[in-house]
Amino acid sequence: MERTDPYILVQGPPWGDARFYGQWLQAAANAEAFWKQACADEDFKRHVDRVCTSYIPDFGIAATVMIMQLREYLTTFLIELDSIEGDDFTMMAEMGFFAHRNPSYQMTLPRLLTLEKVKAALFKYAKTEDDEFMLHPEYLVTAMPLSEATMLQHRLRAINDFDQHSNCSGQA
Repeated sequence: MERTDPYILVQGPPWGDARFYGQWLQAAANAEAFWKQACADEDFKRHVDRVCTSYIPDFGIAATVMIMQLREYLTTFLIELDSIEGDDFTMMAEMGFFAHRNPSYQMTLPRLLTLEKVKAALFKYAKTEDDEFMLHPEYLVTAMPLSEATMLQHRLRAINDFDQHSNCSGQA
């Protein structure tokens, strides 16, 4: 793995925010239901077939995996852009599951998630296909080299640890 491979740093909610986790996972379940409904439309399915060449997206599984990744650093995780997780992230970002907060992304609850919004996200991602039949998530989301993402992640962890320590010791 090259240190310059593109990665995305994702900031989650405060550690243990079960209410957010539940709402976020429910929104992902809704996105998955809309995706399955969209696949019943053969014309739409034909327009996004490139997205399904190497795997079939499952937004419920993708969201669960992302939530589980929070365990290591409590409030952040990294996604390799050129991976299945990067594909999922790109489509979910288009649906409103993530907001770009330069240079990272913040997990957010999508507003007004509809069948049309899910279809638009998948269609937009499918349109990044080039003449060699490759999809380009970097056209839709901003990534950074692994070394930069890791350094920022460590910095955010230190800030979070400091804040938690200050709150526990009665300092504000």
